[in-house]
Amino acid sequence: MESSKISNCFGEFEDISPKRKEPTIQALYEYEKHYLEMLKKYSDEIKFIQDMLSDFRAEQTKFYEQVLPNIIDKLNSDEGIDAEMKRTWLNRLSTNMERSFNLSESLINDYAVKNLEEFKTAVNEKMRNI
Repeated sequence: MESSKISNCFGEFEDISPKRKEPTIQALYEYEKHYLEMLKKYSDEIKFIQDMLSDFRAEQTKFYEQVLPNIIDKLNSDEGIDAEMKRTWLNRLSTNMERSFNLSESLINDYAVKNLEEFKTAVNEKMRNI
């Protein structure tokens, strides 16, 4: 009995209301309902980001698996181009394409983060009202 008093001796100083500590089923339902509504509202943006990322990955894969090897084969078959020039050109091409891929990925990620922050803000505003 004495140990229960000691373990709860600071309970009266807690500034979290019991309602906030243990949300009601209704509050959880409202949160879930609002969250699903937000997903529905942002479904076009979610799909758009998913499509952009998918297209980006497909383009990057195609470049490294098909385009670049094809360019290398064509350069190697042309004996009129110096070997050092081929290496320099391929190095520049690879570097510039990688820079382009990184920039594209960064733009897509920035767009996704912006939308995610907007989504989180809307959910948090709703949570304050619950």
